[in-house]
Amino acid sequence: MTSFSDSAITAFTLVLSLDASLLAIVGRSLAVSALACALACVVGITLGAWLGVAQFRGRAAVLALLNTLLAVPSVVVGLLVYLLLSRSGPLGFLGWLFSFKAMVLAQALLVLPVATALARQCVEDAQLRHGEQISSLGAGRALKSLILAWDERFALLTVLLACFGRAISEVGAVMIVGGNIEGFTRVMTTAIALETSKGDLPLALALGLILLTVVLLLNGAVGLLKRWRERVERGELGLTGLTYASAPGDVHQELQKFGAAAMPADKALIQRPAHPRELFSCQSADLHFGPRAALSHISLTLHAGERVALIGSNGSGKSTLLRLIHGLLAPTGGAAHRSDAAHQAMLFQRPYMLRASCLHNVALGLWIRGAPWQAAKVQALAALHRVGLERAAHQNAKTLSGGQQQRLALARAWVLQPALLLLDEPTASLDPHAKREVEALLASLTGGMTLVFASHNLGQVKRLATRVIYLEQGRMLADLPTADFFEGALLREKHPEAHLFVKGEMT
Repeated sequence: MTSFSDSAITAFTLVLSLDASLLAIVGRSLAVSALACALACVVGITLGAWLGVAQFRGRAAVLALLNTLLAVPSVVVGLLVYLLLSRSGPLGFLGWLFSFKAMVLAQALLVLPVATALARQCVEDAQLRHGEQISSLGAGRALKSLILAWDERFALLTVLLACFGRAISEVGAVMIVGGNIEGFTRVMTTAIALETSKGDLPLALALGLILLTVVLLLNGAVGLLKRWRERVERGELGLTGLTYASAPGDVHQELQKFGAAAMPADKALIQRPAHPRELFSCQSADLHFGPRAALSHISLTLHAGERVALIGSNGSGKSTLLRLIHGLLAPTGGAAHRSDAAHQAMLFQRPYMLRASCLHNVALGLWIRGAPWQAAKVQALAALHRVGLERAAHQNAKTLSGGQQQRLALARAWVLQPALLLLDEPTASLDPHAKREVEALLASLTGGMTLVFASHNLGQVKRLATRVIYLEQGRMLADLPTADFFEGALLREKHPEAHLFVKGEMT
């Protein structure tokens, strides 16, 4: 038998016999890396989540520095910690050098940039996809970062595992600050290096096998997390509760279970004042994205009780104008005034659903605006009843169909009882049956609310709008009562561009 074969057999024997010295090294490695990873991830994920949504001067420089720190060798981190903890260093009075605490500190600093960078990217991607919808519910940047981080918790668990793998497999930092003292600061990586140099291959191989097993288990855990997340989003695991299976008439019993009687359908937890006559106005408002003008010289006033349709071709500025009205975008020129900004809500074309139950998705906006969580759930359940989704109250929102998600989004907006409800192509991606359902809900739920909606469906505009605004290349070219807008002779004479658009859409 070869020397390698003998060493391998001895290594397996050490592992199978649970050798005491082997277990001590492994236990110390796991303890150091787990504690360092926990500390780094608490700080790093919090900081990364904030960086994912924050906008400030110098942000690009901070991100560049963060990316640079990702590539810093572990020995450099170890040297830095050594200098800090040495007798002449600023932290020398702690007496941590060549101790368990020094190794934890070194690994935590090594892993911190990884946790921060991965969490920042994760939350920033979520912010780009869904940040506007969370802001629309009333969340500030800090709360929004926490909501997005919680919603991306499966991905952040993967970050945690990646950081642990980075920590447990590094050797340079713990070698420098731990000193590799037998029985005290020796961990798997340093022991492998030392025992190999001494010629003790069996112990080095045994530790290598265990380290390899830990890494394989981490990779397996990442894969399991991914499959678990997919199953949760498909509703196969029921982690958000069982599907609400009671009859529609039993909704009051469920409300009483939350500790309150059912509230009348036309009441809200957040009481709104009497509608002012003028809800929004802007004068000669411009909005530029860099050199491109998205809106040009928009002058518009919205009054209580109106139902205003925004029409125009793709890229004409409809969605941008809705975001300007809602305050998600600020004009780069001119002025905009919202007399009732605290009581607006917006329904997006592709509604964002948290990885939570339908009930929690609807209650979120009320909670953000100050309602107690239990009371918010009472009103949320009543809203689900109004849109016909009370049976799905405890179902994962991401498992709903497109039409159901749009109804859920409507419940989430309606439950806030806004004075002004904005809708961006609310039925664009739905089949004809689902479109009719959503239109009927809009008609039944929004009495007294002011509606502003973007639509390509001229039939829908005729059915829902009292006023039509035509946009082209960011400019308002027509603003007429619905009946006048669709009167061919008047439109052709006063607004030929709008007439050509309507003629093209109707053919």
